[in-house]
Amino acid sequence: MKVSDFLKEYNVKLLKGLGQNFLTNTHIAKKIVERADINENDVVLEIGPGAGTLTEFLVLTGAKIIAVEIDKRLKPILERFNKYDNIEIIFVDFLKFDVSVLPKGFKVVANIPYSITGMILKKILFSDFSKAVLMVQKEVGDRLLLPPGADRNFLSVVVQSYTMVRKVFDVSKGNFVPRPKVDSVVLEFEKTEDFKYDIKEFWDFVSKCFGAKRKTLQNNLKRFTRIECFSKFDLKKRPQELENEEFLELFETFKGCK
Repeated sequence: MKVSDFLKEYNVKLLKGLGQNFLTNTHIAKKIVERADINENDVVLEIGPGAGTLTEFLVLTGAKIIAVEIDKRLKPILERFNKYDNIEIIFVDFLKFDVSVLPKGFKVVANIPYSITGMILKKILFSDFSKAVLMVQKEVGDRLLLPPGADRNFLSVVVQSYTMVRKVFDVSKGNFVPRPKVDSVVLEFEKTEDFKYDIKEFWDFVSKCFGAKRKTLQNNLKRFTRIECFSKFDLKKRPQELENEEFLELFETFKGCK
């Protein structure tokens, strides 16, 4: 049954406020799940199963699927998965969901609501995930991949420093119901093994470095630390000009600046 048929049968009208744009293309859904390289020993978190287009392929992997959905009106549509013993559907706002209950190394597969992409990424990065395959707004995804010197933001730096992030493929707006105004992109994130810092502390530090994006590092750093600690760095640069490795060196210096 098509997504539109499910919605019609159960009289569910999608809510713009929840960023509900449901994937309808099963070929794309299959490719996303295949990219996650899931086996039956994995635990997989699906954020926002919606009408279950991705879920249909996730349950077939044999892995334990934890699907977190904010909209309880979708319960009758998702009840078709009750016949599987490897899926648990939890109706709660993902931003309030306790990801610490998931085992270390869990995977994430999701079509992310555009309006809260940053908050969802933050929660994933702060968790014990190992790999995530996420569909996000194309503009947001493209920015996450920007190199130093481009018009990137602190989230790009954190993501590129903490994970191996790759573009998988673009998804045009015509593959969703309702049709969004923008295209999407599928990204793959794999946590790097050599990141030795506390990700929450690093996130906070990089965020402060970008406090005033058009100002120099010196102007941003002096707001929260002793500037003399950073004498070996060129603080006349703007934050978006730095290599990811330079941010790691800055952070190392910051931690030792007492």
